[in-house]
Order: sequence, then C-alpha cells, then structure tokens
Amino acid sequence: MKKIILLSLLCGSLAMGAPAKKVALMMSNRSNEFFGILEKSFVNEAEKLGYKVDVYDAANDATKQPSQVEDAIVKGSSAIVINPLNKDATEGVLNDAISRDIPIITVDTSVEGVDILADIATDNEDGGKFAAEWIVKKSNINPEELTGIIHMKGIDGHTAHISRYKGFNDYLLSEAAGQKWNELANDSKRYIELTGNFAQDVAQNVLESKLSALDNKGKYIVYNENDVMAIGTIGAIMNDSRFDLTNFTIIGFDGSSEGKKLVDEKKMAITVVQDFQFIGKQAAIVMDEYLTKKKSPENTIIPIEVVMYPESQNPRY
Repeated sequence: MKKIILLSLLCGSLAMGAPAKKVALMMSNRSNEFFGILEKSFVNEAEKLGYKVDVYDAANDATKQPSQVEDAIVKGSSAIVINPLNKDATEGVLNDAISRDIPIITVDTSVEGVDILADIATDNEDGGKFAAEWIVKKSNINPEELTGIIHMKGIDGHTAHISRYKGFNDYLLSEAAGQKWNELANDSKRYIELTGNFAQDVAQNVLESKLSALDNKGKYIVYNENDVMAIGTIGAIMNDSRFDLTNFTIIGFDGSSEGKKLVDEKKMAITVVQDFQFIGKQAAIVMDEYLTKKKSPENTIIPIEVVMYPESQNPRY
C-alpha cells in the first residue's frame, strides 16, 4: 500500500511539473508602439514555451537599465533579453550576468564589449540607405532645386541612431548617388542636422526653433530616424503659418500605424518598415533553444530586412 501511495504522490508531482523558468525582458520604452508589439510577441511565445517573463521599462532613461539588469540577476532570471538604450551603459552589468551563466540576447539595438548569445535587429543601416535610395532614385526630386535636407537624429549613442544615420548619409555621399547629391550632403548650410531624441515633443520643439532660419518658400526633405519624430516635425511645420507642408518631403522610419496613416493622408512621403513581431518571437525561440538544448545560433547577428510603405515606392524594384 505504501508503495502505491508513494507512486501516486510521485506521479502527482510530475503532473504538476517544475516551476516555470523566469526570464527578463528589458524594454527601452514600453510606450513606443513598436516596442509594445515586440514585448507582446516575445511574452506570448515565451509563455507558450513555458517561461515566466518579468518585463522592465527604462522609459528612455539609459541610467535605469544597469540597475534593472542587477535586479533580474538577483531575482534568478535564466536569461535576459534587452533592448539597450546606450551601447556602452550596460556593458559591465551584462558581462556580470554572463559570468553567472545568464545568456544575453539584444533586440533592435546592440551593445559592444559583451559576448551576447544573439543580436536580433532590423538592419538599421540598410534601412537608412533604403530611405536615401528612395530620395535619389524614386522621389523625382532635383537636388539642385532643393533648398536643403533636414536630418532629424535619434538619441546620441543609441545604435539605431548610429546605424540609421550612417546608412542614410553614406549613400548620399556615395558614387551611386551622384555628384549633386554628394555636394548637398557635404554642404553644412544645406544639410541640417537636428537631434530629436526619438521623441515627438523634442523633434517638434527643435524644428520649431529652427524654422525661423529657413526659407519659407524653399523646398526641403526631412529625414526622421523614426516615425514618432516625423509626427513632431509635421506638427512643427503645420503650426507655423509661414510654411506650407507641401514644400516639405517627410520621411519616417518604423512603419507605425500612425506613420502609415500620415502616408495615406499625403502628409508623409514614405516610411521604412520594421517587423517587430518577428523580432520578439525570434528572440524567444533563440532563448529557448539555448536554455533547453544549449544550442547557439549559427550567427550571433540575426538581421531582419526592412520593407517600405507604400510598397510601390520601393526603390529597389
């Protein structure tokens, strides 16, 4: 009888299963539409695979992320998936996690000096190039008739900004773009760089401050490194009665629902689109493969291709 009871208890404990492994997801800004999509996709897939997910929000404050990583370590997270705000700020604490056999996966943006398991991100440099190719090949804009390009940059030190800046600027300076575009991109009076910190209000404020120095009859391209800043730049132009929005060609990056709506309303020309749902799901799959099978991806960097909205404006067709 004792054997039967013990066997029954053993079977019961096996049926209940072991507690779910805890993992941490660290978002730079949960209020951003796309990071919300990434979070939902990751959490859904991770929970299907049997994990409990602790979600952290840095609210665009890079100084918060190191202490959040420390908290995840203390709480016994088996893995950390992070969307880092600054490529250097979290290096030390992430290396501490790795020394404790906690694998690190970066999503959308990367870090340097850290032996990560995987970096799953949009090919941001190619996305910047994609936007510049559209200007040169598809927009029908004559660089000699253009008053200038306003480049609305993201957060200094943020890898998405660095890559989106490089891809865009390098192409305009390339032989493929041609001499006239090269000259424009090299002219500091016609190639105007502003910093919008990936935020709508910041982008709107800095452009509002700059508009007084611009030609109100001139024609400009505004390249925004995300759709949120594009909304801010459109707001700045529309709030200034001296300027006509039709004299501005607005470019966004992300393919947000609001960005696509602005394209449909003819307020924005194009937006470069990212697939955050795929990024989130892929991060959960890579994490699970490592935790259950110790299987690492063949390549640490897993780039996700960008597309364009509207698709008919793709300069590579």
